[in-house]
Amino acid sequence: MVKNSLAFEAETFRKIQPQEYLRRFIQGHIRPDGRSLSQFRPTTVNQSCITTTNGSSMVRIGNTTVVCGIKAEVATPKFNTPLEGYLVPNIDLSPICSPKFKPGPPGELAQVLSENLNNLLK
Repeated sequence: MVKNSLAFEAETFRKIQPQEYLRRFIQGHIRPDGRSLSQFRPTTVNQSCITTTNGSSMVRIGNTTVVCGIKAEVATPKFNTPLEGYLVPNIDLSPICSPKFKPGPPGELAQVLSENLNNLLK
């Protein structure tokens, strides 16, 4: 019973004082999951995982998964830059990402992230 009580107290402390919770781990040179500060989470990379794209990959780092698909097509260049191509980045936040994302047209967050990525690539 004491072990469950301590786990509950640690979880409560993490939620109430997240910075102090992490600071104590950093001072002890350890992460909350028991890894040292220099240890990475297990990582895997799978390529060509989406058959409807020209290129794709899925990266898993611990319990986090990121999927990226790239489609390419030939298009007429913009009139003012006839010798340059262009990129149209699109970020899709599907319900697989989180229950807070709904199917359908891109939400505000997806649009803002796509615009920010586009600005970074310019």
